[in-house]
Amino acid sequence: MASSRTDIELWQDILAGDNAAWNDLVRRYQALVYAVVTRAGLSMADTADCFQQTWVLLFRHRHRLHDPSRLSAWLVTTAKREALRLRRRADRESGDPVKLDSIAPDPLPDEALEQLERQAQLEIALKELDPRCRQVVEALFFAPEERSYEEIARDFGLSANSLGPVRRRCLERLKQILADRDFIDVRKKDDGSL
Repeated sequence: MASSRTDIELWQDILAGDNAAWNDLVRRYQALVYAVVTRAGLSMADTADCFQQTWVLLFRHRHRLHDPSRLSAWLVTTAKREALRLRRRADRESGDPVKLDSIAPDPLPDEALEQLERQAQLEIALKELDPRCRQVVEALFFAPEERSYEEIARDFGLSANSLGPVRRRCLERLKQILADRDFIDVRKKDDGSL
């Protein structure tokens, strides 16, 4: 079951010595860290080392992290740096002369890392939706095959006209979860609407 604690709450609990909070945090972001290190072109052994080292560094520097709301960004940056370090080491150990111009300065472009971070944040927020809303959102936006609105409504025992309001409520709840977790900045528009 997903933890309902925010990153800030988890971090406060971690600093207080709560091992369950650490486990929740690792579960929350392990897919993100793994995605960063696997896309860096490392061997399987180096990928595992990089994944583990990212978490070790977070734990080792836990008292220095001043803004736990930026935890996912810290993890992405650290995993990226560790992956680059391991790629350089692997190049040196292979006997090939290290050609700095042949090593990409970024194992992943910043846009790809930002996309991975947003994806992880969305996955976390989706887990917090009630099961019906999560199923509706997944059916509408993440289904592998394209299905009509009517087919999706029928699957939920709704009329096509009723699916729209359900969809809107579920998306508003998802947006609120993302805002509560500081994953998105929700600002009011000039007309007072969100």
